[in-house]
Amino acid sequence: MSSDSPAPSAPVRWIRFPLSAKILVWFFVNLAFLGIVGWIFVRAQFRLGLDSLLAGPANERLQAMAEVVVVQLNERPPANWPAVLQSSADAYRVQVALYRNDGSRLAGEIAEPPAAVIERITAPRKALLQGGSRESRRDSPSPGNPPPEPPPSGMPLPSNGFPKSILHTTQPALYWVLIRVPVPDRQNHQPMRCTLIVATPSLSGNGLLFDVKPWIIGAAVVLAVSVLLWLPLVRGITRALRQMTGTAEAIAQGRFDTTVHTTRADELGRLATALNHMAGRLREFFTGQKRFLGDIAHELCSPLARMEMALSILDQRADETQHSYVADVREELRQMSSLVNELLSFSKAGVGGKNVELKPVALAELAYRVVARETQDSGEVVVDISGGLTALAEPDLLARALGNVVRNARRYANPSPADGGKDGPQKYSYRPVRSNKGGVTGPITVSAVESGPDVVISVEDCGPGVPEEALHRLFDPFFRPEAARTRETGGTGLGLAIVKSCIEACGGSVSVKNRQPNGLQVDFTLRRAQRS
Repeated sequence: MSSDSPAPSAPVRWIRFPLSAKILVWFFVNLAFLGIVGWIFVRAQFRLGLDSLLAGPANERLQAMAEVVVVQLNERPPANWPAVLQSSADAYRVQVALYRNDGSRLAGEIAEPPAAVIERITAPRKALLQGGSRESRRDSPSPGNPPPEPPPSGMPLPSNGFPKSILHTTQPALYWVLIRVPVPDRQNHQPMRCTLIVATPSLSGNGLLFDVKPWIIGAAVVLAVSVLLWLPLVRGITRALRQMTGTAEAIAQGRFDTTVHTTRADELGRLATALNHMAGRLREFFTGQKRFLGDIAHELCSPLARMEMALSILDQRADETQHSYVADVREELRQMSSLVNELLSFSKAGVGGKNVELKPVALAELAYRVVARETQDSGEVVVDISGGLTALAEPDLLARALGNVVRNARRYANPSPADGGKDGPQKYSYRPVRSNKGGVTGPITVSAVESGPDVVISVEDCGPGVPEEALHRLFDPFFRPEAARTRETGGTGLGLAIVKSCIEACGGSVSVKNRQPNGLQVDFTLRRAQRS
């Protein structure tokens, strides 16, 4: 492979969202989409514009403001009119001005209205045809309906409200509200036809035109009710899926006695029932397979024993040239006997697991006994377990599991070639090293620590480890990480499978991981025994 070839790109990791969040987000997106479509449809059908705001509460607020202004203008001289308009502008935080209907300013500080606003003021009929309120259209002048005269000073205000209209300009970017109001002309003693102008940069007009608070409250109520209505459904679906996911993961790990407890009568209930049925069938198949292997192994013990006896007799009667052949057959027979014994152990650990009686086991004492048996007290394995640590287990099964792991670690940790060259026989050396605390750690360490209500027993070595892709298969029967291993170097492939069966029979679990920078670590997790 050339050095110029591009490096493989890292896999893209997508952000994971729970199913409940996806359902709620999709619901709100759908709700927003329906709202937008509904608004477009209503606007297309009824030709809604800015003047549609005057059909609601905005018309009442504008009418109330205009009535206050008109009353104050009637009561005060023209010199005080700018103060009246400024008071209303400050109260509503908008700009207010008063114009004659010929386009001349009477009072108020406001930006110079653009041509569209002046045109709407000076040409009321054209402005009202472009779009005004109901009151504007009703009171607009026509050949058969002349415009009503505004009431003089001191006369009551019109009961049907002042004509109003709204338009929007971009230069300047303002919303303009035009309100036809009667203003007293003290010189001519008759009312003037004027327009009260309200200018604001936002459509809400600080609550004068459009009050956003009721909409926010209404949207919050709709969302809250929607969430309350959907939450039970979403929680029920996700709860059932979580239970089935946990059950499927447990089945994948070989715990076939795990079931889903649900009373649902829908598709999820059918899926849960199917999972329970599948777990039961797998449990029966797995138990039957182990029992079958045990039966076969048991039946093979007698013929193997007879063959061993026959070979001994044959060896006594064979001449010198035949002894090597008998030795080869005897070695093959011993390999078969070892395999049969492993099959018996594997079958007993799996089938008899439910009848195991758990008891408190002193882990330090058991570990020392197992290490002494496997290493003949050679000091190759270091035990680091406190004397008072106990766990619930069956002593023989735990000892068998720990012995198998220690035996594997001794077999594969720190290999070094012996005499005979690269292809000669192999032996294994163990070089203990000093830890930072001054104690001997060695290449193989057996330790145990408390982890909440559990106890974790660890066996660590300094060997080459196992390929990452093979870690999850180490406890499968007859699996060997390296295809080149033979019976002499790789065993039968049942050692770790027996370990898993023994630990699960004790109500625990087993896991394995590679150490850094090298080595392998096998962990047993068992329930901690209560201290007396």
